[in-house]
Amino acid sequence: MAVRITWNGEALKRYTHKQIEAGLYAAAVELHRIARKKASIPNAGQTVAVKRQRAGGNKSSRTIYPHSSRPGESPRRRTGFGQKNIVFGISQDGTTARVGYTRNARYMTYHELGIRYSRVGLQYRPTIVPAMRHNAPRLAMIAVRAARETRP
Repeated sequence: MAVRITWNGEALKRYTHKQIEAGLYAAAVELHRIARKKASIPNAGQTVAVKRQRAGGNKSSRTIYPHSSRPGESPRRRTGFGQKNIVFGISQDGTTARVGYTRNARYMTYHELGIRYSRVGLQYRPTIVPAMRHNAPRLAMIAVRAARETRP
């Protein structure tokens, strides 16, 4: 009795690569969505009257933001600039995914890593790291599901 096995390693390699890329893409899209949602908590300003006029100024009111974020929370949204500048991308070879901030929103990176204040010390207001940490099992499930749905 003779058995003949045909090994198509290149096709298997391409299929596995497609699965990895699909899983990473799905997980990155979901992490991007979660991070943008965390950064979307509004910090509505309140207009208050100016008590005294300054020399050369004719402003009768100013805006204050009394409900700012606490240390450990994501920065609250005033204009939406930080939220809009959370981006994601996949490498050319499809083996790594990135969710982060654009160069224009560098201050969001400072919030993520911590800002040292003179009176109170180092304060963190991260957005992406907690989004990843709290949703890691869910993101893994999404990646596995997307990889399984990939057809050869």
